[in-house]
Amino acid sequence: MATEQGPEANKQRKRTLINFLIICVCCSSLLTFLLIPLADNSTRLNARQVFDSSRWHSLQLQLQTYRLMNYLSDLSADDLPVNGNAYFQYDLVLSRVDLLRKGDLGRHIRNFANGRATRLLNIISGELELISLNIEHLENGRLDQVPIIMERLRSLDSQITDFVVIVNQGANDYVTKKRAELDVQLECIQFISLILLGISAALLFMTFKLSQVFRQSLNRTARLEQRIEDILNSKVDVISRITSELKPAITSIISRLSYLKQDSAKESTQVALERVTNHNSQILTLLDGYHDLILIEANKLKPHISEGAIRDHLEYTIQALEPTFSAHNVRVICQVDPRIPSLVDTDYKRLHEILTVLLLQITPLCVDAELMLNIRPSTLPILRVPEKHNDKAIKMVQISLKDTGEGLPEAIQSGLRSNPFNPTNTVANQIQQMGLGFTLCHLLIGSLDGELHFSTTQGKGSEIWIDLPMGVNAFANRPGADNITESIAVLSSDTFLDQGLEALLASSYQVQLLSEEQLTMLVLNSADVSFSWLLISDKTTLSSLQLEYLKQLQRQSVNIIWCASLARKYPEFHAEAVYHYPITASQLAALLRSQD
Repeated sequence: MATEQGPEANKQRKRTLINFLIICVCCSSLLTFLLIPLADNSTRLNARQVFDSSRWHSLQLQLQTYRLMNYLSDLSADDLPVNGNAYFQYDLVLSRVDLLRKGDLGRHIRNFANGRATRLLNIISGELELISLNIEHLENGRLDQVPIIMERLRSLDSQITDFVVIVNQGANDYVTKKRAELDVQLECIQFISLILLGISAALLFMTFKLSQVFRQSLNRTARLEQRIEDILNSKVDVISRITSELKPAITSIISRLSYLKQDSAKESTQVALERVTNHNSQILTLLDGYHDLILIEANKLKPHISEGAIRDHLEYTIQALEPTFSAHNVRVICQVDPRIPSLVDTDYKRLHEILTVLLLQITPLCVDAELMLNIRPSTLPILRVPEKHNDKAIKMVQISLKDTGEGLPEAIQSGLRSNPFNPTNTVANQIQQMGLGFTLCHLLIGSLDGELHFSTTQGKGSEIWIDLPMGVNAFANRPGADNITESIAVLSSDTFLDQGLEALLASSYQVQLLSEEQLTMLVLNSADVSFSWLLISDKTTLSSLQLEYLKQLQRQSVNIIWCASLARKYPEFHAEAVYHYPITASQLAALLRSQD
């Protein structure tokens, strides 16, 4: 119980620290935004401008009034006409009045002394407006207007003085009020600063605590990673020991079965021993595959590149699975593109594992269907260049598996679309989703720097493309039709099997697809036959009349090669050659060559 409460208490402590940290950050952000209006200088600047502007312009009003009086007192008959100088001095006084009445300054002055400053300013403005007529007469040369103007200006002097005093006093009161507000703001700033200081101290403390927790988490993660690595290493060691102990025993069983098969005289016993031998070989391959799966999980898989005849390796893999294909009645065709050179550098052991395991997974989905394995040059670019074995260039080679079975289940499709090396997509999850076989193939292909793609339709079959980088000198050119002299006909059954047989024979023969109607017309018309062989698949249903047509073709030196199932179905007819599934180029070449 203590061990269960310990981690739970640590998690609760972490959540508390994190929540407290979030609260502190939010509070500090809110207080920081509150400081922005408090620390704004516009209020202080505005108060200072009101104080300076109001005092300045009020004093300028008084000063310009005195200047106008001095100008008028010094005016004599010799100065006439004044030529607008009187208007100029008069306008200077009025301009100061306008400045004191308009804008922000006028708005603030209207609030001074409960509006008394405004009333005085209106009186001053009215009196000055009355002087304008006297100024006009003075401009017209009437010097007798000077005493009148001087008298009115002297009567305004006391009012202007009162106005200046009121403005100065109001400006002082305004500044004093703003200074008090600023003092309050300063106190708020100091209070908020103290709170921020406390929050900073709390954040520093929490950061220290969280750093300790983070350091503990890092140490724990490092210990867990080391523990996982130790577990993987021990798993690899255990599987390696199991493999090393089982392989000699299974190899010994295979050798003993091969020896018994050679000594046995009964054909049925030989067939049974052959199947047991193949099953044991599959067990060896699966054992190696599961060992590789553990190596991939531990990131210790290293490809073993070697040079070999890729056609022989593929045909060996296909022939070893013949009992599995027969059990599910799968018609398999193995075709190698003639452009692929005979010697290719690749990891043949892992390639054998991939094809064996993949075919074992696909075969139950292809009951009574056709499956074609084709190897050809790939059009995909090399994304990751593997290590070279010899001086051969690295090129992508594609292995295609196309069938007419049920199609891949949804779970397997989803698993094959995902990245097998995604850390969140563990090996255990992949095995649970699509089984051990598909997981092994997917991971092995990725470990060999290859790619796997597929296309599937429920009820119509699927096609899987495996693109692997291999060491290839150069892809050969397709053989030209002029270089092929021998011809062979395939009795068409309008199935995928016809396409596979045509592709398998096209590199060595001129292939002609012959329908049942064409066969009938050919025999009835006694026309010359342009082919020397006629191949018949087990998808074709033969009537007694068609069997008679085949006998007539044999009399015209046409050799018949058909499937073993047809030979068992029509024992009364003797064909020159009988092929068995899986069909390979080597098997057909040997059968066709045996009659030459």
